[in-house]
Amino acid sequence: GVANTCAVIESGSTDLSVLKPGNYKFTKFCMEPSSFTVKEESQFKGGETEFVNTKLMTRLTYTLDDMNGQFAVASNGQVDFIEEEGIDYAPVTVQLPGGERVPFLFTVKELKASGTLQGFSGDFTVPSYRGSTFLDPKGRGGS
Repeated sequence: GVANTCAVIESGSTDLSVLKPGNYKFTKFCMEPSSFTVKEESQFKGGETEFVNTKLMTRLTYTLDDMNGQFAVASNGQVDFIEEEGIDYAPVTVQLPGGERVPFLFTVKELKASGTLQGFSGDFTVPSYRGSTFLDPKGRGGS
């Protein structure tokens, strides 16, 4: 099956410079990472930290889907993006080459990003995993 995978858009342009200035609405967009890396501290004093490849331990439940947001392109090429709602976080566990497992939340919840069409970044919210709202954002069944 194709559950938990993002649709692939076969047509259109990958040249973002063709986007005309204006306000756009993203609806039902999906993010499916192809790999995860983890920043690992050096084992030696004064050594450099590095990003290492990992083995995914979570099976096909790491896509973010059905998200909506606002995207604005200014005439000078500046862009702003605000993620508003959707399945915007997922718990993931990866394994480092030495066998250590690292759990984390893959998320873009409430992302507010800015930059240019060549690249943009921003801040987002990481939901708490300690309360009943982690599994149910509406808080049903909580004590």
